[in-house]
Amino acid sequence: MTPLEVITDCLTVKSILMYVGVFYVALWFIRRPRNLPPGPTGLPFLGYFPKLALQGNEYKSLALLAKTYGDVLSLNLCGQLVVVVSSYEAVKKAFAHPNCSDRPPTTFYSKATPDGKALGVVAASGPSWSEQRKFSLKVLRGLGVGKASFEEAIAGEANCLIKEMKSRKGDPFNPIDLINNAVANVICSVTLGKTFDYSDTKFQQLLRMMNRNFEILRGGSLYQLLPFVRYLTFTATFKELQWNLHQRLRFLGEYVDDHRQHWDPDNPRDFIDVFLGEIHNNEKNNIKSHVTPYNMLLTVFELFVAGTETVSSTLRWALLYAMAYPEVQSKIQRELDEVVGRNRLPCLADKPELSYTEATIEEVQRIACVGALGLPHMFSRDTSIFGHDIPRKTILVPNFWAVSRDPNLWSEPEKFRPERFLDENGKVRHREGHLPFSTGRRACPGEQLAKMELFIFFSFFLHQFTFVKPDNSPPISLKAVNGLTLTPTPFETCAILRE
Repeated sequence: MTPLEVITDCLTVKSILMYVGVFYVALWFIRRPRNLPPGPTGLPFLGYFPKLALQGNEYKSLALLAKTYGDVLSLNLCGQLVVVVSSYEAVKKAFAHPNCSDRPPTTFYSKATPDGKALGVVAASGPSWSEQRKFSLKVLRGLGVGKASFEEAIAGEANCLIKEMKSRKGDPFNPIDLINNAVANVICSVTLGKTFDYSDTKFQQLLRMMNRNFEILRGGSLYQLLPFVRYLTFTATFKELQWNLHQRLRFLGEYVDDHRQHWDPDNPRDFIDVFLGEIHNNEKNNIKSHVTPYNMLLTVFELFVAGTETVSSTLRWALLYAMAYPEVQSKIQRELDEVVGRNRLPCLADKPELSYTEATIEEVQRIACVGALGLPHMFSRDTSIFGHDIPRKTILVPNFWAVSRDPNLWSEPEKFRPERFLDENGKVRHREGHLPFSTGRRACPGEQLAKMELFIFFSFFLHQFTFVKPDNSPPISLKAVNGLTLTPTPFETCAILRE
């Protein structure tokens, strides 16, 4: 046998695969950056992704890893380096760092509009993000969003919702559609200058598409912004996500077109009108800007989604906890009766005296932790932080669920206790480790609006009704459905009108 034949005989398929595997494992270790935060090694190529995905409830799995590797850990997910921060101090420090404000690249919007570069505000980075965020906040403030003057719009919608609940006459109903519609109407009044009737089937279908996308996107945004996702466009799940996205953008686009046709530059009515005015002025004066027509459409879409889902889910959690803890519900109702009385509805001016009501909302936000894994950030350059060296383009994921369960911040964190948000005088105390709206430069721009909505809707609910579990219905479950956000397991309630 010649030497060549010996070599050829040895090179079986199995041995070749083994040699290639050894080569890539060695290459991975050689190329792996030094002085990274500790973390599990995982498999070649795939890293820790298979184990994390199979375990499910990623926010819990990452919290368990933090107990082994610390509050700042790193892991490889299909070739993407990810750093997870799981304590209040780590989140605060990371999000305050100027190198941590970018978003990872995403293909989610790539075919959503004719402008493949349009990303709206949420997915944008750098100058595009800073310009659009600054402009959007200015417009929203100018329209009164988050100010006391906007209370009337929220209270009007809350009144409509109360009437719908009264029409159920104490019979069981699932509150998701009603609450989604009411909360969406608040943001639609700002962005579109229009609200939608609760019997509008087209609008209800769009809201269900939104819920469906949140349900599909499991693991928060942890996986959706990983590079390998761009290769999954052929899957049924991705196609459903895109179909739902396109339907909602088409719906919003119709209102943008209508605004263009009836636009009066001297009398802007809503967010779209002001945006159109800015675009017109930039084009007229030949000013280059990221405030473009398709960025406007995607920003309106993001305001619609973000302004609906988190508030709606939190209100449903609040109703569920009120049913599960009737003693808390009764205590809120006593406070409402003492401060507000029975002859009128609560208002924002009552809030300082409704401490237990507000503390309950805060505790619902803490224990439900709707945004368990916050939207990922990305390091824009090589950065030394936490005593480690983090390479550029590393994804940063905050585990807000772990922060909300940190025993160093919260005594008996698994227990529902609104009193933890009250001081010794029975007044609300705002806890530093409470981050329902994130923190830092990319904190939720709609925080003030969301707080107003949660207070007005929830206080209206318990002022007018007592919520109880329907007879013969399944036991109350406080188990979350893990999607893009943590939502309650579907439930029915009976809204019993109070005297």
